Amino acid sequence: MPASQNFVRGAMLLAGAAMVSKLLGSVYTIVLQNVIGDAGMGLFQMAYPIYATLLAIATAGFPVAISKLVSERLALDDLDGAKRVFRLASLLLILFGISCFLVLFLWAPVWAHLAGDGHAVWAIRAIAPALLIVPFMSAVRGYFQGYQWMQPTAVSQIAEQGVRVLTILAAAVWLTSVGYGPRVTAAGAAFGAVTGALAGLLILIYYWRRRHLVEARRTKQNVSSKGLVKQLLYYAFPISLGALVVPLMNNVDVVTVVNLLKSTGMSQTLATTNFGLLTGRAFKLMMLPTTLAAGIGIAVMPAVSEAFTMGFRRLMSDRIDLSIRLTALLALPASVGLALLARPINVALFENGLGTSAVRVLAYATVFASLQTTTAAVLQGAGWMYLPVLNLALAGGVKLVGNLMLVPKYGIVGASVATVISYAVASALNFYAMKRRLGERLRFGHWLFRPVMATVIMGGVVFAMVSQWDRWGGLEAGRISTALFAVVACTVGILVYLVALVASGAVDEDELTHVPHVGPALAKWFQRLGMLR
Repeated sequence: MPASQNFVRGAMLLAGAAMVSKLLGSVYTIVLQNVIGDAGMGLFQMAYPIYATLLAIATAGFPVAISKLVSERLALDDLDGAKRVFRLASLLLILFGISCFLVLFLWAPVWAHLAGDGHAVWAIRAIAPALLIVPFMSAVRGYFQGYQWMQPTAVSQIAEQGVRVLTILAAAVWLTSVGYGPRVTAAGAAFGAVTGALAGLLILIYYWRRRHLVEARRTKQNVSSKGLVKQLLYYAFPISLGALVVPLMNNVDVVTVVNLLKSTGMSQTLATTNFGLLTGRAFKLMMLPTTLAAGIGIAVMPAVSEAFTMGFRRLMSDRIDLSIRLTALLALPASVGLALLARPINVALFENGLGTSAVRVLAYATVFASLQTTTAAVLQGAGWMYLPVLNLALAGGVKLVGNLMLVPKYGIVGASVATVISYAVASALNFYAMKRRLGERLRFGHWLFRPVMATVIMGGVVFAMVSQWDRWGGLEAGRISTALFAVVACTVGILVYLVALVASGAVDEDELTHVPHVGPALAKWFQRLGMLR
């Protein structure tokens, strides 16, 4: 398959898998809350963040670092080097995983005490064995990604999340039905991370056995194991820092929003409620479409790294151009659609329309957060590992200043505006770095003009639907009717946007055909309409 088509397919596979995983994760929390109650949910939530933190310490940055090094070795015709990268990375990650498992399992009483409830011990120990599996699984994913073969990662992610959700819900329902209390039901739900990890690993083993990666080229490069380990750590560390900066930016809100709201005379209860609306609703809705860009970023880093290593300047520019254009194609309609449908989506998911203004503002952060993710992957793929991290840290400073200036006047809407500005600054700094460090032309007209046209057309149709819905009663029709309207409006918006893209020439037949699963059918449909030749 031509490189550009392979990249499109890989990026779309990962973007779709990320979106499905996020949706599954959002759905199960609602059901689980109703099954195990607030007490059980509290114990479950005490276990999961501790596990996620240790997992990030054990694995964050390594899959991308492995994919970058493997792609570099393959670009130099060094198949043996690529395999050595995988073996060394696997050994490191297994050791990290065992260490983190022991810390979590043996110190579970300490973690539970720090969390504030000793009953969380069971849930913490139930989730701990996943740390023996996930690190090695991330190494296998990184190896496949280095070959720019994204299907194993995408399928294993969906399988992992699907089995995890099924285990969580099945264990919670069964343990509750036989009379166990919150301590045991929370532990059963937490064990879903283990079964999910096993499912993901089995999928990867299946792909490995079905199509083991073999190349005819075997030019061996003289790179020591010590040198490869240093390179792995050199690449993984800044990517891990970047993964930590995003929650640190969110922690700016944790530290400032409630205190700033209280400084205006707002009560503790109301300030905390407003903070919950900002983080529990607005941020969750904003981050859902942003996961699409994460898939593009995972796909673009090894692709840019390969071209950069080989010195193929034109190929690197083409891949950068395609990744940014894909990001714009996905992020623009998601941003505008969320802004227009903020109220019905908010009511459908969270029962009422509180915090809708914050959702509308944060919707526009989707574009900048997505562009920041993709451009950071481009820069790191070309060897500038720390620059995107520094840019994101500077954006965090902008976020802090924005909160201090805007929250006292505008509340959580002010915090949302500060988030939009901070991500805009981060993406602007990354674009400037691409121009200065890589010598890339910033072709904003090429990247944005046609997608913006298609988004305006889609936005007009969705706006008309929302206006008509309001005239027919809007929220008075009830939550179920509101949810149905949101689904219909989203579906219509997607179809209108797709037609507008094809009609404007923003997407050609080859790119449409290589969208996984649905692409060929869509291409044939548009050919029958005479919109593709």
